[in-house]
Amino acid sequence: MSRCVFLLLTVICSFTHAANILYIDGVASPSHFIWHKALINGLAAKGHNVTALSVDVEENAPMNVSYIKMEGVYESLFEEDGMESDFFEIGQMNPFSVLAMFNEYATIGCKLTLKTAGLRQLLEYPREFKFDLIISDYLNGPCISAVAQHKFGRPPYIAATAFHGLTTTNMMSGAFSYSASVPNHEFNTPQSMGYCQRFMNFLYNHWEELLKIYNMYPKVDKIVRKEFPDIPYVGDLDRDTRIILLNSNPVIQYSEASMPNVISVGGMQIVKPKELPEDLKKLVDNAKNGAILFSLGTNVRSDMLGDKRIIEILNAMSQFPEYQFLWKFESDAMPIEVPKNVYIRKWMPQNDLLAHPNLKLFITHSGLLSTQEAIYNGVPIIGFPVFADQHQNINYCMEQGVGKRLSIKNVKSSELVNAIRELMTDDRSVACYRENMSRLSKIFRDQKEPPLERAIWWVEWVLRHPTSKILQSNAVRLDWFVKYSFDVIVPLVLAGLIVLSIPIKIMRYVMCRKQGQVKTKRE
Repeated sequence: MSRCVFLLLTVICSFTHAANILYIDGVASPSHFIWHKALINGLAAKGHNVTALSVDVEENAPMNVSYIKMEGVYESLFEEDGMESDFFEIGQMNPFSVLAMFNEYATIGCKLTLKTAGLRQLLEYPREFKFDLIISDYLNGPCISAVAQHKFGRPPYIAATAFHGLTTTNMMSGAFSYSASVPNHEFNTPQSMGYCQRFMNFLYNHWEELLKIYNMYPKVDKIVRKEFPDIPYVGDLDRDTRIILLNSNPVIQYSEASMPNVISVGGMQIVKPKELPEDLKKLVDNAKNGAILFSLGTNVRSDMLGDKRIIEILNAMSQFPEYQFLWKFESDAMPIEVPKNVYIRKWMPQNDLLAHPNLKLFITHSGLLSTQEAIYNGVPIIGFPVFADQHQNINYCMEQGVGKRLSIKNVKSSELVNAIRELMTDDRSVACYRENMSRLSKIFRDQKEPPLERAIWWVEWVLRHPTSKILQSNAVRLDWFVKYSFDVIVPLVLAGLIVLSIPIKIMRYVMCRKQGQVKTKRE
């Protein structure tokens, strides 16, 4: 009898500790969903009830995960005025324009998501329903998270993103822009910047922050206020962020100082590899000299490359019959006959393939998740960066001696052939690349707990201390010019100019007196 009572109490306690969590993923990017899904399912495995308001949906979700789809966002987003859908063109834009475009993305995304039936479904929840916590991908802007916080009585809010740019957290964490040491995530330059590059990086970083303060927040607030007139200012709600889960790790990107409420959970999506599908397993197992994976990720599709680029790539692959190429290619239409050593598949289990010991090289767009998975599994890369942070990711890999960079916009088979030879056939360089990548992989793996476990612990920390704001920096409450001490620097500079001007005026006065005296004597 006592044993039954104990079991009953155990069950009751387990339900008592379960939380109702609202998870918002409004970013129209499959890679972001892959990252968020890891945390959603991880929280569900810990017994929490997760309601996922998302533009993507997992078909076979755990029983305690309920998806509400914000429909039509993918279909509508790139049709809106002001949004650029050609990723190759985005890659050619200067950082000022790209940062402004991402800013506009937040306002357009706000208009789209506010119209969705999915959001209306959530807002129809009964007044007495409570969420213990809200988690949201803040790269979509504060629109939906602010509406949800207002609707459900301001539960503690966690910002999370599959991105790694620390400057994107400035308004929520109070983080500073270290313009002299770390390139902006949209600035295609190595870490060792010259004066001109540091000068421009200073402008990019502050442009990004000022855009949010004086452009994005007011625009989003105006959009939201039309539907919810009594909502607090969205910028104030954003600044009330308890912690930020950032897809970063100092081992696999440029290191920079962060605030205590920024929690690095880089590589959270990397899980124990599963058994490969039979067709891929057979190919990779039987690749005597090794296999090479080619994938441009989820946003830039390989079938968007155009016939000319595809032909250049296939011609390069055909010159290495000793290697088995696996190309994630999203359609069946190919401009020329596919070489026998090239296997085309619309979807590839990327992490599972990279974990296979016979996978020797990864040709990638240098997206963040792909770069993390390559480093984790110790596979050297050839990077074809297209836009956004992809340039910075491959620049970092080149500086670490684990990758080589090529141009996808102007891809040439001869350059790709030379790169593959350098990383696969030249014994001296191959050993160097693999040794460097093995070293980096060991350091990346050497963590006291997996990133997903760390993320869950911090989510539950906020649940255990729902009213605590102890990790929040006072910098989030300071005006921009005060935060960076411009209110001190400007008067100091003016005072210095005044002090310098005094002896100059005295010298001018003395010179004028002397000239007057000389003139008097001559007369």
